[in-house]
Amino acid sequence: MNEEATKIDRFLCFIEQRIIERIEGTDIGESCTATLLLIFAAIDSLSKITCSDREFEEYKKPNGKRGNRHRFTGFLGNMMPQEYENHKQEIWNLRNDIVHTGIGTKVILSKNDLDTRHLEEANGHLWINTRQFFNDFIEAFHRIKKDIRNKGSFYQNARNRLNDFNIISIDDEDPATPSPGPDDSVF
Repeated sequence: MNEEATKIDRFLCFIEQRIIERIEGTDIGESCTATLLLIFAAIDSLSKITCSDREFEEYKKPNGKRGNRHRFTGFLGNMMPQEYENHKQEIWNLRNDIVHTGIGTKVILSKNDLDTRHLEEANGHLWINTRQFFNDFIEAFHRIKKDIRNKGSFYQNARNRLNDFNIISIDDEDPATPSPGPDDSVF
């Protein structure tokens, strides 16, 4: 495997290990907000390879805030099922609420497997089932991986944009992990 392919593979592995496996295999999946926060982070990362060249260049500008919105909502509209296209602005607003304040407004969050409501309006709020959102994201992720395996447009985008990926690792034996923080509480 060449260096570019290795970097792309590591990028996808990080998303699998740090996001998908964490939601599936830990208590994180029990928290609607934490689940969405991780999915939103994955969408932010993956949208760098699924967006158009124009959207990617817009994001790279010094004040490229609009580019991030276009990439994120474009991912929802292009990679996720149709109903996400219909609610992409509300989901973008939810992303910003959760990322910037930790509080989701104008939404009703559920993780109940028996509840079939998802991306439906309810009393002026958007109902989001985070387990369904996660399952839909997983399907999109598998389509992206398939395109990359087949050396499609996402593979080409990844090759062209590798330098903009912020992947840090210590060595091949010990992949990067978040800092555990100080040993003693500062309080």
